[in-house]
This record gives sequence, C-alpha cells and structure tokens, in this order.
Amino acid sequence: MNNSFKVLIMGKFTGIILILLVIFTFYKCQKETEEPEESIPNEVTFEVTDPSETGKEDGAIETDVSGGSPPYTFLWSNGATTKDIDSLSAGMYILTIGDAGQQVLKDTVSLVDVVLDIDGNAYGFARIGDQIWMRQNLRVTHAPDSTAIESYVFDNDTTYELDYGRLYSWDVAMNGSDAEGAQGICPSGWHIPSDEEFKILEMHLGMTRQQADMVNCWRGSPVGDRLKVGGDSGYDARMAGGLLFGSLYYNITKSEYMWSSTEFDDSKAWRRCLGAHKSSVGRYNTYTKNSGLSIRCVKDD
Repeated sequence: MNNSFKVLIMGKFTGIILILLVIFTFYKCQKETEEPEESIPNEVTFEVTDPSETGKEDGAIETDVSGGSPPYTFLWSNGATTKDIDSLSAGMYILTIGDAGQQVLKDTVSLVDVVLDIDGNAYGFARIGDQIWMRQNLRVTHAPDSTAIESYVFDNDTTYELDYGRLYSWDVAMNGSDAEGAQGICPSGWHIPSDEEFKILEMHLGMTRQQADMVNCWRGSPVGDRLKVGGDSGYDARMAGGLLFGSLYYNITKSEYMWSSTEFDDSKAWRRCLGAHKSSVGRYNTYTKNSGLSIRCVKDD
C-alpha cells in the first residue's frame, strides 16, 4: 500500500472521529438544555402562635421559604394568599407554594387550643387575668413518667369521669413532691396552683386582699358564681364532690373541692370550695391529705 493511500484512509478515519465528537457534544448540550435543575422551593419553616385560649381566633402562622426561583406565590387552605396569616382558630392549615419555575411545594401546619395529659385526655384552657387555667378537672390515671397512680371516680361510676374528672389524694396529686407550685400530675408546662395563685385568681374576679386572706370560711361573693359553669370567668367549675376516709363519696352536683399545692402542716393542705347554692368561695385547711379532691392545673409563667 502506497503512502498516499494510507494518508487518504487516515484522513477519512480522523474525519469520522471529528463528526462523532461534534454529534456527542451537541447531544450533551441538548441534554443539559432540556433537563434544567429542579427549581422546587427546598425548605419551608413555620413560626406558630397557638390561640391564647380554647375557642379564640387569635392564632398566627409566620412562614419562611428558601430555595427554588423567587418570586413565590402562596395559597392557604382557608383562601388566604399572603405569606403570613393571623386571626386563626385551632385547626389544620395547608399551604401551597409556587415559584417562578412553575414548581409547587405543599406543607401542613396545625394550631391547637387544648392541652393533653399523659393519657391523651384533652382539656380546654382560658386566660383569666394574667393566668391561664384549665377549664376541666384532671382525669389522668398516670404520672408524667407514665407510672400508674391511684385515683377515684365518684361512687366508682365511670360515667361521671368526663364531666367531673377524677379525685386524688394530695400526695398523689403532687406526685410525691411537697414543693409549692409543683407540676405534680399536671401535663408538662402546667402545675398545681398554690394557695397564693388561687388568691390571685379570686382577686382578679373581685375579691379584696383582705377577703382573699380570710381563713376557714366562705368569702368574696359573687366570685364563686363567676367560677362556676355559667359564670363569666371561663373556669367552669362543675361541682364534682369529694371522697373522705377512702370510701365516703359526697356532694356530687352540690360542691367542688380543689387541692392547692400549699401545705398547711404535715397532714393537711389548703383547698378551695365552691357550692352550687353559694356565691362565695371557701378557703380551708381542715382536710387531711388522704382526702380525695379535684385538681385544676394552671399554666407555668
């Protein structure tokens, strides 16, 4: 084979390689053009403000979005089209976010206006003055660490439990603590009210300090009426009765007795009393700690 023929073959081979290289380069460019990087907003975070009390419409959601291709569009399940929304009641809100690349991201956020105990029981709450109180008596059967605790339902009839709650000795309610303001068997972030915290509640509703400090008597009418179901405070006491001597149930629908977290002495603690036919509030230190009384929790500061 002469040299000129060899050069001709090599030239054709080189040309084929160049053509293939051009085709590969063009195909690669086309692939890169046809498959741009995803422009989905890659992160959305929410700052949630739950309603201040059960049934209120003062919750809010603030939203922060990053990634994707701004500007973003926002559509909430309640019809709002702003990034942040307010004047909200409890419930689930779904947010759909779009971006300039026509990509879409959905996320969900929930607002709550109840508090749950360790058993999953739900309680409403109300702001009364500067305090936040549960609107029902505790009916929990376990301590915050899930240990079973001793408690009672009136007359051993479980049909009373939902409306009136359960009854507890002072030691069980305090979960073994003797510290004023202890969490006791309340949910995390809540505690058993001290004698002074009860006084703060009563004075907000109209008692004078002199009345609030009175001992072993009924005082401060009409504060008792304001604390009962049908009153205007939001506390909604229901006259749950009590248990004495481990077996004597008494005064269901007639009276309510609530432990405070404040001891009077080694065997007794301060309590509050409400009566179906009384407009005042009793403050007493005469019941022994083994009596079965109701528990209301107040939110930590």
